[in-house]
Amino acid sequence: MTNAQIILLIDNARMAVDDFNLKYENEHSFKKDLEIEVEGLRRTLDNLTIVTTDLEQEVEGMRKELILMKKHHEQEMEKHHVPSDFNVNVKVDTGPREDLIKVLEDMRQEYELIIKKKHRDLDTWYKEQSAAMSQEAASPATVQSRQGDIHELKRTFQALEIDLQAQYSTKSALENMLSETQSRYSCKLQDMQEIISHYEEELMQLRHELERQNNEYQVLLGIKTHLEKEITTYRRLLEGESEGTREESKSSMKVSATPKIKAITQETINGRLVLCQVNEIQKHA
Repeated sequence: MTNAQIILLIDNARMAVDDFNLKYENEHSFKKDLEIEVEGLRRTLDNLTIVTTDLEQEVEGMRKELILMKKHHEQEMEKHHVPSDFNVNVKVDTGPREDLIKVLEDMRQEYELIIKKKHRDLDTWYKEQSAAMSQEAASPATVQSRQGDIHELKRTFQALEIDLQAQYSTKSALENMLSETQSRYSCKLQDMQEIISHYEEELMQLRHELERQNNEYQVLLGIKTHLEKEITTYRRLLEGESEGTREESKSSMKVSATPKIKAITQETINGRLVLCQVNEIQKHA
């Protein structure tokens, strides 16, 4: 596996992790929204329960008040009831007693009407509030469905967390593999650099050696050229290229027959030949 493939795998893993993080954030936000909505429904249900309790208490209080009014009315009727011994005075007191009974009856009917109206109003208001709350709040089936959705989201969230941890593990393993590969290639590169440095040093030494041998060759070539020139000169002298009198020939032969000594002077620096001279010295008889 090459470095490019490893880097590509790491990038793909990083993109997958980012995608899962985005999905996780969306699911987490949706979960929070559902929890807020369910909490709102619970508060609405609690408010409805409180309102229902208050209405029931108010109706119960009105019932008790009605019972007390009935008892009070009965007590008033008993107070104003005339015994049978006073039949003589019945005609005289008939008018006021009938007016009082009528007033009490009217009061009773009025209170009953008020109570009935209040009860109808409360019943209507309760139904309206219940209908409004039912429209705003979800039905038990909907709430149960939402709870099921929440559980499903929780399971999805847990699965995404597990997958995210797996992606993190894969990413860590790939990063470790990349680090090991880089270290290994770094060691190999260092070894190759050492080998290259060694060969460069050997090449430098070889160049110096070639330069030294070239200098020596040039010196030897100069000596060879000088010797060849001298040999040519001697050969011409021996072949008699010079024309002249015999005496001159003899004298030249004597001169040429005079033995000579060649002195070769060489100068070296640090083992290298830098100067070579050839000197001829005539040996006198």
